[in-house]
Amino acid sequence: MDRIVQKAHFFRRAGFGATLDELHSDNSPEKLLSTWLNESPAINVPAPLPIVKKGKQEQSREMWHWLLKQMLSANNPLHERMVNFWRDRFVVSLRKLGRAQLLLDYEIRLRTYAMGDFQELLMQVTTSPAMLNYLDNAQNRAGKINENYSREVMELFTLGQGQYNEKDIQEGARALTGWQVKLRPEMGIADVTFVKRRHDDGIKNYLGHSGKLSTQDVVEILANHPSTARKLAVDLWSTFAYRDPEPALVDRLAQVYKQNNRSIRAVVAAVFNSPEFYSDKAYLSRLKTPLYFILSSLRQLQIEADSDRVLGDLRAMGQVPYNAPSVKGWQGDQGWLTAPSLLTRINVAQQFTKEYGDDGGFKFNPDRYSAKDLVTVLLDGNSDRLEKQFTGLSKREIAALILSSPIYQLV
Repeated sequence: MDRIVQKAHFFRRAGFGATLDELHSDNSPEKLLSTWLNESPAINVPAPLPIVKKGKQEQSREMWHWLLKQMLSANNPLHERMVNFWRDRFVVSLRKLGRAQLLLDYEIRLRTYAMGDFQELLMQVTTSPAMLNYLDNAQNRAGKINENYSREVMELFTLGQGQYNEKDIQEGARALTGWQVKLRPEMGIADVTFVKRRHDDGIKNYLGHSGKLSTQDVVEILANHPSTARKLAVDLWSTFAYRDPEPALVDRLAQVYKQNNRSIRAVVAAVFNSPEFYSDKAYLSRLKTPLYFILSSLRQLQIEADSDRVLGDLRAMGQVPYNAPSVKGWQGDQGWLTAPSLLTRINVAQQFTKEYGDDGGFKFNPDRYSAKDLVTVLLDGNSDRLEKQFTGLSKREIAALILSSPIYQLV
């Protein structure tokens, strides 16, 4: 890869694409990676959302506006990508929860622990009001066991399919009993308490461990399980590089996880520092999700956007944050390749770049760019060859065509 292509590839994977200034800056991917990995981004927590003051729909909109602002204005795009990674892995949804307050608390937990110790992150997720309600562990108590979270935390969040049996689900559910969520609507928060009388304090046999196991024990066992290390390695590599990583590569990343006390940061660093990350196999190997397509378009062309319009486009494209259809999250690459979804992307590209868009929620300034600049920032260069294809077109038209092109849908 030449310098521009390498840098563009890095920014697509570590963030939501590079601006023209970022492509031409002196900062190398190595330097940027080191900076982003080692800084702790400030978490700009919005004010609580008291139920008594606003309706649920307005609260949800306010939360989404805050969330979009964080993603579009982030100085550390890698941290945003990691928060998005966990949002897609540890799924909770407004469709079931119905309260933006729970999601705001959950989002702050993900932001705080996104790059830390996986065991700490898993404990925060497990005991969050959002997850306790979403996967019914708040209803799980001694004498009336609910196995939902016990099953999903192993299958989707840690071990993966085939690494546990029905007895592990049952025993894990017993260990996870005792948690209760109490909403405090007047303050816009929810309290989580451990109620001892609701906890099954008997002996459990879980994944080869025996004793009076608790939630903390379950989290520790899962976070330190070899299958969790391998699943996290596969999930991170598939997100940031390419699908179906080679077994030796998975082993290497899993070893980093174990040798660094479950450090998410260490595994992410190993992913981006791997020679395979810059291979032809990784380059433009994934399809942009609707959320990624919108964020990259707005960010790369520095388009000012009205949050309500962005939210409307995300709804039209079928991917509003915290609104996944099931605990399994959003569909994979192929699921976004439908005629209606691709047509919507073309329409959105027109909205972003056409002059009438300046009065419709989006402000794009084409005077910042030459035709060569647009090809460079959106298509990694090849300017001399591609520029000729755009002869006679305005810069707005060029931008719209590139955003609508098949190659721009890849990351």
